[in-house]
Amino acid sequence: MSKLLILATDESPQIHFDPSRGILDISGKSLPEDIEQFYSPLEESVKNYVKKPQHTTTINFDMLYLNSSSTKKVLEIVTLFENMHRNGLKVNINWYYEEFDEDMKDEGEEFARLTEIPVVLISKKQD
Repeated sequence: MSKLLILATDESPQIHFDPSRGILDISGKSLPEDIEQFYSPLEESVKNYVKKPQHTTTINFDMLYLNSSSTKKVLEIVTLFENMHRNGLKVNINWYYEEFDEDMKDEGEEFARLTEIPVVLISKKQD
């Protein structure tokens, strides 16, 4: 399975999925005009990955902003990983947020509430 790299724009996040290492990184702003079209390559990659996953999968979110349709779509993708978690494979979600960004911290807490996968909230100190 090949790596997936989608570079960030002003409206969409950078996505880097390396199935051989079991690491998914999503960072930046997520408010693409066509949510289905933007996230479709990632969704297809994850659907293929979960058929033959690594023993440990790490999902790193380092978001500056997610609109509501992005939140919904990302949660749909995260739920694809939940069966792996239920089947005893290790799946971790790291949710990074700027130290004083209460909105993104709250968003991470909401993700933690809506998924069975453990979510670790990680505050990034501002310089």
